[in-house]
Amino acid sequence: MTPTMKPVPRLIGGWLLLALIGLAAWTLMTAISVRDPLKLMLEWELLDVFIRHETHRWYRIVIVLTGLDALIGGFIVAGAGWLALLVWRRAARFPAQVQVWLFAVVVMRAGAYLFGDTMSRAIGIGIAIPADGFVQAVIAAALGIPYFRLSRRVRETFINA
Repeated sequence: MTPTMKPVPRLIGGWLLLALIGLAAWTLMTAISVRDPLKLMLEWELLDVFIRHETHRWYRIVIVLTGLDALIGGFIVAGAGWLALLVWRRAARFPAQVQVWLFAVVVMRAGAYLFGDTMSRAIGIGIAIPADGFVQAVIAAALGIPYFRLSRRVRETFINA
């Protein structure tokens, strides 16, 4: 009888290291950019104006979109924390979960953009809806999902159960 040998995971390096650094940098930029919307949302004077009946509808929509952006940013940061734990453990489920996370971020950013555009048209006031978060999410997903799905280094690195 021959003992079964457990495969040894490869070291993190090459394009995998670059992809993980890119995800970490994107998460750090998101965490920094979420600070301002959260600070805006927690200003009591602004919230007092928000709940008044005579407040213009455009202001309410801007506050809701700001909160939605902060919520999506929180999802990005929390998801990246979970993925960092999976990378640390070299978990075999990391490649699938990073792909789902990237796709979910694209869906949420697209939904927020479409919601903002719809609400802006509904009140008849043109509100400039920034598309930078959506573009970043699409680029990250377009580069990350195929890489984490097809890379041999990823398959050989993340093998722990």
